Amino acid sequence: MSTDTELLPEETDDAERPRRRRGRGFVWLAAALATLAVLCAGAAVTVWGWPQGPKEETPTAPAATATVERTTLLREERLDGTLGYAGGGSFFSRSDGVLTWLPEEGTERSAGQRVWEVDGRPVILLRGDTPAYRTLEPGSKGPDVRQFEQALAELGYGGFTVDDEYTWLTAEAVKRWQRDTDGMEVTGTVGPDQIWYTSGPVRVTGHEAAVGENVAPATPLLTTASTRRVVRVDLKVGDRDLLNEGDEVTVEMPGGGTVTGEVESVADVAKVEEDEAGTGGEGTPTVEVLVALDEDGEGAEDFLDRAPVKIRARGDSREDVLAAPVGALIALSGGGYGMSVVGGDGTVRDVSVETGWFSDGLVEVTGDGIDAGTEVVVPE
Repeated sequence: MSTDTELLPEETDDAERPRRRRGRGFVWLAAALATLAVLCAGAAVTVWGWPQGPKEETPTAPAATATVERTTLLREERLDGTLGYAGGGSFFSRSDGVLTWLPEEGTERSAGQRVWEVDGRPVILLRGDTPAYRTLEPGSKGPDVRQFEQALAELGYGGFTVDDEYTWLTAEAVKRWQRDTDGMEVTGTVGPDQIWYTSGPVRVTGHEAAVGENVAPATPLLTTASTRRVVRVDLKVGDRDLLNEGDEVTVEMPGGGTVTGEVESVADVAKVEEDEAGTGGEGTPTVEVLVALDEDGEGAEDFLDRAPVKIRARGDSREDVLAAPVGALIALSGGGYGMSVVGGDGTVRDVSVETGWFSDGLVEVTGDGIDAGTEVVVPE
């Protein structure tokens, strides 16, 4: 009995020992799990941040805008023209002989310079409007004498009175001029085979005879034009109101530059180009328009005697219309055009518009919400 009583406590202690060990292990496990949960939560905060509420949308102003304006639109017409030189004519021989010299094509000749030679004798260019037609010598009288004396005085030879009478004083001045001119015989008289009159400097545009050829009076030698640059336009009669004398126009040159010009003349008579068969009457009636170029303008290539150009002329106009930059137009998904309109709070909405005229980078527009002062988005 006593033995059983003594053994009971030991059995009890052995039974309780494992239960106490299990309790301590459970507590440790719970603590570990709690720690892990805290660590995981911290990691989540580090990676994703703390949960946030919805952000407030703030309108973003477009980078570039323009304002619709009420204005007048001008329409420009681009017309075909030909760059060249004003005037034109032919020089021909006044004597028999062998053609010994001609100036090169494209060169300019002015008063006092030779324009050709026959048998080594030069013909000198003088300023005047009436052709030389007789030999001038002491005792000659008439308006042709006055023209010659005026031209001689312009070359720097004086000592005589410019009038209608060729005196011995005129003859002495002529001798000085002849001595100073290579190839001229010193006689004190001047014949029509020694001089050629023009109203100003000329540009040689072509040869009609070759050096070395035998020539006779009236043999064509040179084609010439004035040295003044002009543009010729064959304007359709139906477009006659586009260009008027005195109008300022812009000329687009072959090299890409532009030159300012002024309409110098508009022909009163229409012409029709003949067809290939030469029967005429098949083309469109046109009038010739002459445009004088600004001498100070850049872009008029001097090396071009003839070249195609474009004339920008003012056409019709539309007054009191709403216009915006062409770049403000957008294509709408349903078709047609629209504009991105900027509201007072900075928001942007697309508005459908109807387009009208296009002119100088602007487009005529109408539509709901489109008025003078409306701000629209444009490309940067």
